[in-house]
Amino acid sequence: MLTAVIRVAGSTEALAATFSVLIPAVADGFLGHAVVIDGVGTADVERLADGTGASYLRADGAESWLAGAAQARGDWLFLLEAGDVPELHWAQAVERHLILAPQRPALIPLRGLSGSLRERAGLSLGPRRLRPGLILPKGHALAGRLGATPQRLSVGRERAAG
Repeated sequence: MLTAVIRVAGSTEALAATFSVLIPAVADGFLGHAVVIDGVGTADVERLADGTGASYLRADGAESWLAGAAQARGDWLFLLEAGDVPELHWAQAVERHLILAPQRPALIPLRGLSGSLRERAGLSLGPRRLRPGLILPKGHALAGRLGATPQRLSVGRERAAG
């Protein structure tokens, strides 16, 4: 089961945009749970998370991914920032990856030149830290690092305003 772990900085509009893309995967049974990590502590974000059946927690900084992973029910996690909107058929691309490379992390990359370049540089040159767009085993997230360079999937994600 896949769990979406979504970091929010107080924007219900951005969170709603991300949820709107995730709901079909819930209906299909592919996405089983979501954890909303609120870095600001906004009552509206908590209500939105509660209204969708997602777990809500208040955490900030780099440790927020670890806190979200600890709350996740699934064996695999999909890390997102509120406002991330994966392209159509993202669930099929992730499912295919999990069948073909069941222990390797994956990345749904940002579309656009600047975002894509920053992601590539961060994954290639820096430490393999947790970041939005990753699909990885829960154990890797709890360790705080990737075990291997993630495979870039053929679908992308965009960032909605909010």
